[in-house]
Amino acid sequence: MNAELADAIRLFRQDQELALKYIHGDLRIPVPRTAREWTEIGHTRAVAAEAMTKRDGVTLYVHGYGIEVTHPEFQIDFDYGPDGQCDCFDHWRLSQHRHMQLSLPNPVDDPRPISEWLAEAVDAGDLIKVAESYTLHYDPRLRSEWTHSSHMADNNPMDVRTGNGLKASGSDSHRSSS
Repeated sequence: MNAELADAIRLFRQDQELALKYIHGDLRIPVPRTAREWTEIGHTRAVAAEAMTKRDGVTLYVHGYGIEVTHPEFQIDFDYGPDGQCDCFDHWRLSQHRHMQLSLPNPVDDPRPISEWLAEAVDAGDLIKVAESYTLHYDPRLRSEWTHSSHMADNNPMDVRTGNGLKASGSDSHRSSS
C-alpha cells in the first residue's frame, strides 16, 4: 500500500474511533445495524444529546448515512456502511481529513491521487471495498471495536494506534442490541 495512503488511513481511523467512542460510548447513541437505520435514529438521537454535546464543546452534524463530528480534540466526517459498518472511509472524506491533518490551505487537494491509491490497494488485497457501496472501503487490519461482530473477519478488531489486536471482553455492552 502506498505509504501516504497508509498514513492517511491510520490518522483517519484514529479520529474515527474517537468519534465512535464519543457518539456510541459517551452519548450512548446505539450503533446502527444498517446505514438506513442511522438515517432513522442518528439525527433524533443527536438532537436529544444536544445538552451533553454543548457542555463538551462538540458539534454533531448528522447527514444522510453519516455524521460530522467537530470535537475540541479532533474533527472527522464519515458514513456508516450499508450493513452498519462504522470503520469505513471514502476517497473524498479521506482527502478532506488528510488535508486538515497536514494543515494545508483551502481548497482541499484533488482527491484523485487518493482514489488511485485506494484502487491499487484494493487490487493488491490491502483494502476491501464495501459491498453494496460505490465508494466506501475499509482496512481489514484496522477494524473498529464498534463494528458489529458479524462484520469482523476474525472478531478481533485492531487497535488503530498500535496495530495490535484488542482483547475480547466477551461483552457487547457498548453495542446496540436492537
